[in-house]
Amino acid sequence: MIKKNSTKNLILLFLFIAMFPLTALAWFSYLDTSSIPDNSAFAYLYKRVTYGVSGFEIKTNNSPAAMPTRIAIRHEGNMNGVQYNEAPVSVFYETVFETVKKALYSSGEFEEVDIYEFKNSLKLDGIYMGYESVLPISLITNTSDDDIEQFTSTDLIWLDQNGVIYIHTSSGFKRKSTDINSEKWEIDTSKLPENKCKFAVEDDMFSGIRPDTIIFDKDINQLDAYSFAVPDFLNSQNGATLSGLLSAFSYELNVSRYEENQGNTIVFVEDYSTLHVSNDGTVVFDASANEGGLEVSSDPKYASRLSVQSDTAYSLVRDVQNSMGDTSQAMLYNVSWDEDKQTRVFTFIQCIGGIPVQMDKPFAQIVIQDNRLTEAIFNLHTFAKTEVQTPVISSKQAGAASNNEFLRLMLVYRKNSDGLLAAQCVYGF
Repeated sequence: MIKKNSTKNLILLFLFIAMFPLTALAWFSYLDTSSIPDNSAFAYLYKRVTYGVSGFEIKTNNSPAAMPTRIAIRHEGNMNGVQYNEAPVSVFYETVFETVKKALYSSGEFEEVDIYEFKNSLKLDGIYMGYESVLPISLITNTSDDDIEQFTSTDLIWLDQNGVIYIHTSSGFKRKSTDINSEKWEIDTSKLPENKCKFAVEDDMFSGIRPDTIIFDKDINQLDAYSFAVPDFLNSQNGATLSGLLSAFSYELNVSRYEENQGNTIVFVEDYSTLHVSNDGTVVFDASANEGGLEVSSDPKYASRLSVQSDTAYSLVRDVQNSMGDTSQAMLYNVSWDEDKQTRVFTFIQCIGGIPVQMDKPFAQIVIQDNRLTEAIFNLHTFAKTEVQTPVISSKQAGAASNNEFLRLMLVYRKNSDGLLAAQCVYGF
């Protein structure tokens, strides 16, 4: 009896001790650290403790919403990269982020440059990060808007061995010289996943495509097709799912409601906001007054920061996805500024396995004004893998067939004639 009690007491003691680090981990994962200096001891501890708390989101000084979809490093002439695969992209990103950020922070302004100089630079050693759309640099680096050129946006970053950094904007390619050359790179390429590749500019076969298009030695020949459906929040059997959706917008399950659109939409009503939930997957949140909006930050001083607003929008998107049991990824696709309304609009798309999904309407559009998230429109879909695999035209074939050096290759999921989402290789800016 004494032995049994001793064993039981040891188990209870272990559980009691374990409660403290687990509680701290949960507390850290929800902590708002936007006002904490990046180089402080607490910030360092926060990064180490929270790494991986919420799945494979990288909890460092950057927004998960602004992760690149393709990334590559050429070191001593050997180029290695990944694209459209969240886990290895995150590993590369974590390795090179601080080096690229320092280069973007360096003094000087970007100057326009012709595509031929950019092509020559791509043949050197360097670090490359690419995005599916044009995003503000201040968001990519998670800096306050005044720290770096606020209105400069890009869909690529290339830092070559000489310390020259290039970006691509709506008006063309730009560059500036920095003191962050290969001798000062603090990166270890030995532990990165090996996936050999090259830029299109390195092979005359691909002279008719954007030079920074990455061509991999191991090409994708076919991928799984997916079926898609809309979440049925209005089904009486889905109370838990509806509860999660309401909770994402800080609504209680017993909130006042009424039907419209012949019962196809339920409108939930709070004092200063409404939430329309329709059986076609449309969810619309609208604050009739500032008080009805969702707070961006408890400290108004930081509420206007683009990175803080982006995190707020991204958190709402992820909460909505979790409420419908969706396993796809959400990716920030665009950030726009409405001068008349003084609002920022964040547009998100969904990705399957890191590959963007092109639907008729954006997955989510989030509107933020001052310190409040005042509007949100979701067009929700869930995806299920089928047993069907569809062929994908190789990037080498598609690259050789192009005759426009300002277009690059993209991989996307689109609806096919069978009503499934199938991966396709397409051209895009």
